Amino acid sequence: MRDTILLFESRDLCYESNQFFMERLKEGLEAHGCPVELCDLSVRMEEKLAAILERQESYRAAIDFNSLLPRVELEDGTPYLTAFQVPFFNYLVDHPLYHHAGLKRAFPCYHVICIDLFHQSYIRQYYPQIGKAHYLPLGAMQAPLERSFDQKRLELLFLGTYEPEERLYQELWDYPEEKRKEIASLIERMEADPALRQEEALCQYLNERGECLDAPAFAERLNSDYLSDKYLRNAKRKHAALSAARAGVPFTIVGHGWDAVKQLRQRHVCLRAGVSFAASLQVMANARMLLNTTPGFHGGLHDRVYSAMRNHTLCLTEETEFSRRALTDGENAVLYDETDKDALAEKITFYSEHRERAEAIAKRAYQISCAQDGWEKRAEKILEWIG
Repeated sequence: MRDTILLFESRDLCYESNQFFMERLKEGLEAHGCPVELCDLSVRMEEKLAAILERQESYRAAIDFNSLLPRVELEDGTPYLTAFQVPFFNYLVDHPLYHHAGLKRAFPCYHVICIDLFHQSYIRQYYPQIGKAHYLPLGAMQAPLERSFDQKRLELLFLGTYEPEERLYQELWDYPEEKRKEIASLIERMEADPALRQEEALCQYLNERGECLDAPAFAERLNSDYLSDKYLRNAKRKHAALSAARAGVPFTIVGHGWDAVKQLRQRHVCLRAGVSFAASLQVMANARMLLNTTPGFHGGLHDRVYSAMRNHTLCLTEETEFSRRALTDGENAVLYDETDKDALAEKITFYSEHRERAEAIAKRAYQISCAQDGWEKRAEKILEWIG
């Protein structure tokens, strides 16, 4: 009887975040009465996959985050997901361009879950062989040790690694000249217009050159231009961190690589090395304000936003067309204009000085998050799709 939902762990994501997502998703599914089986493929992968094939009739569906399974083949060359006749959901936690190798092949019962509406549209346009593309944000996660607003010890927190743009730009010199020009052009276009998506920037570039690509060729091309997205997300983090530092309030940055930013070597700025995902969640719960930057998302919110709300932490995130619809500035979050170098510092200063206002926003955000954004709600939506 097909009743069990299988959760694969085929790879480790940044700071082992996928393991944390899996545990919360498991709890959410079990809260709806679904039996769940976890399968960690980090050891004895072939043995475990073979055993699962033998008893696939017992599975109602399978889910994985940023899955490697679309690339796995059996000894005779048959793709694993062709032999595995079970609805398979690949939950992508970043832009599909990074997962081209796992998206370009067609499989029976193949679903992709996106955390951004534009990612969903991109899948539908450039990977028509994918059976279904869904939109579902990652769920809010609560730290084990809950802290009230007054108990929090950190005034302002930023979570995220940093890789110097100069180092990334140097990587361009390993590319052929034409590819260097292309990637540099995409960077320049998106720096000039922060609302411009990478696929739109590439369309502009190709149109100006008179190039016309079909869907598979375009997806391949965007994948090869990934360095532009990588460069910009690091530049964006640095810009936000420097803007926040200008507020002068105690500022804690947790993540690798920030020692390279000399401008942050200030008395009120504390730089800490990166920690595990679970530990970062507890650090977040200990902060009154969280500064968020969203890496290349224009139609969605990063899970940090939802988790900050769930941990009584005031979240400051970029003002976009999507965030204006999903959040209410000054009510359940604080939205800032990333193109205004002074706006972010001014808002940080205001809410640091008006702690009662900040606490009221964090309280409303917590109530909304508990009602709408927990993993039990995400599991409910997935179960609708499974049927």
